[in-house]
Amino acid sequence: MPTTESETQAQPEKELLRVFKEKLVQHIHPAAVGRFCTASLLEKDQEEVKRKEDTAGLQAAAELLLEKLLQQNNPGWFPEFVQALRQSGSEHVAEDLCPTNTAPPADSSPYRQLLRIVAPGLTQTMMAVELLPHLPCLMQEDKEQIYQTMKTHGNTRAADVLLEKIVRCGPEWFKELCKALRSTGDDKSLDLLLDRRGTDQDPIDDDLSSLFRSLSISGPSPANEEVKPADASAMKAAMLDDPNLDEGYEEDVEDASVRDMSAIGADGSIPMRDYQLELAEDVLKGANNVICSPTNSGKTRVAVYICKDHLEKNPNGKVLVMVNKVHLVEQHYQKQFKPLLLESLHSQLGTISGENYSSAEEEHISFKQLVEQKKIIILTAQILENHLARTDEEKVELSDFSLMIFDECHHTKKENVYNKIMGRVILQKFFQPDRLRPQIVGFTASPGVGGARTHAKAVSHILQILANLDASKIKTAEKHEDELQKVVGQPKRECHITNERHADPFGDELKKMMQKIHRMIDMEGPGERGPPADFGTQMYEQWVVEMEKQGGMKSNRCVQTCAEHLRKYNDALVINDTLRMSDAFQYLKEFYTKESDRQDGFDETDRKLASIFSESFFHLEKLTKKSQYENPNLEALKEKLKQECEAKEGARGILYTKTRQSTAFLLSWIRNTPELNNLLRADQLTGTGTGSISKNNHMTPIKQREVIRQFREGELNLLIATTVAEEGLDIKECNFVIRYGLVTNEIAMMQASGRARAEDSTYTLVAGGKTGAGQREENNLYKVEMMHRAIRYIQNMPADQYHQEIKKRQRAICSELRARNNPGIKERKQAAASGTFLHCKKCNQKACDAAELRLIEGAHHVHPDPEFLRNVGKADEAEEPLQKFQEWSRIGSVKCRKCEQDWGMLMLHKGMNLPCLSVKNFTLRKQGIPPRRPKKWKDSGIAVAEFDYAQDIEMGDVAMDTSEDDDL
Repeated sequence: MPTTESETQAQPEKELLRVFKEKLVQHIHPAAVGRFCTASLLEKDQEEVKRKEDTAGLQAAAELLLEKLLQQNNPGWFPEFVQALRQSGSEHVAEDLCPTNTAPPADSSPYRQLLRIVAPGLTQTMMAVELLPHLPCLMQEDKEQIYQTMKTHGNTRAADVLLEKIVRCGPEWFKELCKALRSTGDDKSLDLLLDRRGTDQDPIDDDLSSLFRSLSISGPSPANEEVKPADASAMKAAMLDDPNLDEGYEEDVEDASVRDMSAIGADGSIPMRDYQLELAEDVLKGANNVICSPTNSGKTRVAVYICKDHLEKNPNGKVLVMVNKVHLVEQHYQKQFKPLLLESLHSQLGTISGENYSSAEEEHISFKQLVEQKKIIILTAQILENHLARTDEEKVELSDFSLMIFDECHHTKKENVYNKIMGRVILQKFFQPDRLRPQIVGFTASPGVGGARTHAKAVSHILQILANLDASKIKTAEKHEDELQKVVGQPKRECHITNERHADPFGDELKKMMQKIHRMIDMEGPGERGPPADFGTQMYEQWVVEMEKQGGMKSNRCVQTCAEHLRKYNDALVINDTLRMSDAFQYLKEFYTKESDRQDGFDETDRKLASIFSESFFHLEKLTKKSQYENPNLEALKEKLKQECEAKEGARGILYTKTRQSTAFLLSWIRNTPELNNLLRADQLTGTGTGSISKNNHMTPIKQREVIRQFREGELNLLIATTVAEEGLDIKECNFVIRYGLVTNEIAMMQASGRARAEDSTYTLVAGGKTGAGQREENNLYKVEMMHRAIRYIQNMPADQYHQEIKKRQRAICSELRARNNPGIKERKQAAASGTFLHCKKCNQKACDAAELRLIEGAHHVHPDPEFLRNVGKADEAEEPLQKFQEWSRIGSVKCRKCEQDWGMLMLHKGMNLPCLSVKNFTLRKQGIPPRRPKKWKDSGIAVAEFDYAQDIEMGDVAMDTSEDDDL
């Protein structure tokens, strides 16, 4: 093809560029030059060069810029490029390409070779940020980058960047650097740069000359002639004794936002540490990864960085950031995404959660609309699963999204909602491979070992999570692990195991009362196995649960009711072992008060059980007042809390305990202990609860957020929390964590210790000796080591072996999901529902036929007939909604009308008050089949039809809520 006239004219200019390519690559600021080439480069080309500079460095970006310029044919590209060089501070390079009479001479290479030799020592001695006001040759954006590097990576890395930048500042850069070192009084760095070998004398002629000779190069001169000793002396004198040294130097005003780690660059760049960039590197290339990094290592920042990069490369992309707790939606939005993204992107951010459906400015917008309007959506995962399962116009598809991020992705297993979503992804991968699927990224501090006791089982557990997330690898910081460990640190670990009470008359009395109840059970006939010897243990509780279940299925109310009361006594023994005697007594007192207030179904068994408690009532009450029998665990806890608060100014901590009930008792204990009440401003942080509202154990999401806010801002200095606060709670001022008698698994241990984020933090276990908590904590530490070994083993697997392991597990996932979704199986389950009756597990009253139930959002089993609540059940409605979702709200609880056993929750759906039943509260009976007590509907073997508003409302005059509520 013949060349055009413009192409012919451009050939000499392009040849000139090729000749000077090596020098251009070494000297220019590519992103700055590209920004001034507005006619020659498209905006997308300029952005590509900028990204290359951020990710691969200056030389790689310069090569890319020159490559794009060499493709130009328009006649004005070369003059524009030369002008861009001058505008960006590379006048000396522009002069080489297009000389003028007044331009300064080009830079000589000996200084660069000199700097290459002394740089390792120089970066350890010079203070980069202090030099910046004295280096006017540096561009402002270079100074900002050095400031940011200092904040994110430290002085050594900032000094590296300074030296990399200054050698591109024209032929006077070496002189400028020496002047700056002298101005700041940094004689040590100046000695190193000029080879003065640590003497206190001014540099002598032979020093620099000998240095040049050792480099086997001639001294510097504009004409590249050999430099004689006298010339070297003159050069040094010019550099160090210039009378005009301080002329024109104005100290830069420090910009606070530049020095703030959370600040972003003027171009929207996010400050990142080296290990964070390492964690993200494969994801930035499009890979599915699980990123595993300790708590407090900035995983959410990495997620923001990935989202930003993804949308820059995919302008039409849609990103979902999924979390497993409601309060994390707002936390991620307010603490990471909003501060780290430019204000111009804030309108593209959306939040949506199960508690209030969407952020305030987006209320009344459906999820489908949110997806259409926003680029990044932070949400609770159940919302996505609900809309993937829909069949109406609100349904969304996996192909609607280009990137899905799973926070705390170790939950992606079994029936967790993360796993349900990923099951859809894997089915599509195998059976609809041509359909678009989103990129998948998971973040976790600890995948755990899944209860494994061997290395092989631990490896298998982690491989299963990786298969569930369709991950090509599990990524950890390896090259920059040292930096990671310095940043993250670990709280100091302590373990306080207390001695048992020397005497426990209160506990002994409870056990005597339990023996009387056992004799009542024995009169009904022997059970399948006798009770364990140790009351107040988990093993005993399991036996009681089994006895209650047997009694319900055999319609033996005496056995069932006795077992229920034994469970309460067992709970009281546990409370007595960890808290005050008065707390255990109050717990039983509240239970029996409620029992005596019950109107219906009170029979001879109930009267005998009530009399056992009433006979010992005053004796128990008297014992609670004898302080010599009080719990030694509380004394140890008191001393630890005092130690933390008195040793650290502004101390702030989290006290973890097992149950909601124990958080209330511990809060009462603190407020009634003067030594602690004067030190601590405490409150509870628990889950929302699902039982009867009359139990007063609910904490609304609004209240949760308020307590977290008060703790974050210092209004509270102690949270007494259940495991709801173990994951994701990001409060950097928290400097101590105490787990009080609470030891679960290695993941929970790592998550809880990660809440202690301040410097010199502590993580302490306080527990009684007979609980075995100390040994279980040691076992968890061993499991953490096992987990790390398993991760390293998987990372070192040959690629073929890894992919075979993942593929094998994913085929098993597909087989299980296809069998579960088989229409024939669903039809058989629906047929099985007819004639299967739900009976109250406590009083055995028939509630309904399972076929009468309807399904909402694939999860909630409701009874649409209003006669249900009038005849067999009754509603316990709250004064205001406990939780609000898009389609429904939880407005109370549902009980058995006869015995007041909890049956489930009262929900408001499309203006109707509907009882939503939990199968664990019922015995399922069907003629010809043994009674069953499944814990979950999925284990019940039955299925019910979807709720149809038009059809099911005809079943009767459904209770309608006609009040106006702008929140729904």
